[in-house]
Amino acid sequence: MANHLAPTPIENKFLSLAGVTASCYAIVWLSPLSFFCRFFAVEQYYFFLQFERHFWLYTFAFIAIVVLSRGHLWSYGVNSQNLKTSIAWLVWLYGVVMVATVTAAAFGAEFLPVEPDNIPGGNGEIIMASLVYWMSSPVANQILFFGFGQTILMKQWGERPAIAGIPLSVFFSAILFTTGATTSQFFIGDFSFLPTFLLGMFCGIVYWKTNSLITPMLGHAFYFGFPLFFHLLRNVNTIHP
Repeated sequence: MANHLAPTPIENKFLSLAGVTASCYAIVWLSPLSFFCRFFAVEQYYFFLQFERHFWLYTFAFIAIVVLSRGHLWSYGVNSQNLKTSIAWLVWLYGVVMVATVTAAAFGAEFLPVEPDNIPGGNGEIIMASLVYWMSSPVANQILFFGFGQTILMKQWGERPAIAGIPLSVFFSAILFTTGATTSQFFIGDFSFLPTFLLGMFCGIVYWKTNSLITPMLGHAFYFGFPLFFHLLRNVNTIHP
């Protein structure tokens, strides 16, 4: 006899969304441990703190994926599938980012993924900023919000319902990424969340299409890394040792 107390499919969808949201934000909340930064007495440096935060973010998210996938990491995006399709998406994104960055600079606007007070000013800070924007932030945030979050939502929701043919789970993952991603926001006034949401949609769609996190990681790295270092190259004379 059927259990009348069993959750309906709609209830299951909302329960999975609530669980993914709670899990992602719990991991984000736990990530600022700064254990290594305190041990090496570098906790006063912004990019050292961010790098360690991404380390813990990645660690917690990866453990969750290992447990949920039972070792089949490929099913959570940790694979190199569909490389030809991935390269096509990357070429498109890289072109858009370069054109947008150069055009904004030509009109006197700055698209910076870091608060002006935290722009790296010395060679050591630039190295750490490179590690953060080109490695730790893309890997940690993509593993958490898409490898973990979107995979679970896709497994529970499937490809329906959809908006303009894009599964609703992609939109939810992009929203979680936009509101929870660490060191992944543009600081351009009231529209800070919009560029990050657009990147989240790109990452979610590409992951849905390719089942691989390689392109989302590389796209994430360039999307935030290129504008910052374009800014640094234009102001190279102001950088001190």
